[in-house]
Amino acid sequence: MPDRALELTALYELASLTGWDITNVRPGPDEHGIDVLFEIEGRRAGAQHTTFHWDEGDTPGMRGSQARATEERASRSMMLCPMWVNPDYRPALRRCVDKKIEKAVAHGHRDLISETWLVISVGMGRSPLSTLMLPGVLAADDLNALCHVQLAASEFECAILLLHINRIVWGWDRPGGWQVRADPDGADR
Repeated sequence: MPDRALELTALYELASLTGWDITNVRPGPDEHGIDVLFEIEGRRAGAQHTTFHWDEGDTPGMRGSQARATEERASRSMMLCPMWVNPDYRPALRRCVDKKIEKAVAHGHRDLISETWLVISVGMGRSPLSTLMLPGVLAADDLNALCHVQLAASEFECAILLLHINRIVWGWDRPGGWQVRADPDGADR
């Protein structure tokens, strides 16, 4: 079940951190596979939004994130939730990107928007621990080796990795590949 508030918040935070002129942010039509509609520099755009989970897809045949389920149960019962973050984000991120590329192929939306973005939230939502990614392990070469070829062949003009807690934005596009697009607190790290 999509979390519309989280999807919209991600786009607002993206605009705030990058200074990009993202306006008219609103929920997208489900039947087109677009979670959020927006305008950027006068162009109509849409984004598929998803939340990264470092363990999603780890167990064959099991959907979802066991870490997220554990964290949500502990939160509801007011218990402490011992959890660690897997520093190897690559398998889960690759599955996440592949899944969204597949979804984009299944929906036609060129009549609705002129470009499609993929926005991946990290460290946000009802279960922030199970969605964390350690910013120190991210590197452009690794991200490009992991999913540049797939993204370049996809429907997406842009992909965003939005590390909410750390206030870091990694962005991908065809000509430039992956690179840090915003890190306002980087000098303090």
